Amino acid sequence: MRVAKAITLSDGERVTLTKWARGRSTPARLVQRAKIILAAADGRENKDIATELGCTRRTVGTWRTRFVKDRLPGIEHDAPRGGRTPAQ
Repeated sequence: MRVAKAITLSDGERVTLTKWARGRSTPARLVQRAKIILAAADGRENKDIATELGCTRRTVGTWRTRFVKDRLPGIEHDAPRGGRTPAQ
């Protein structure tokens, strides 16, 4: 069985994530990611977070892992996707 990565937040990160989670003009995908990280930092399990936010455990795991690796910039922007490079 896999164990989710533990998340500890600095005061600044917690303030930023809370602002994103409550922001009325914040994009919905960023609101969801911020809520995932805040819940994970409180020690909640992926399955509980997924149930509460209406997403999959895989989604929660993806954003938890990306946050541990890249911190706030890791969840602020989508990762580059495959495909042909755009013509210039």
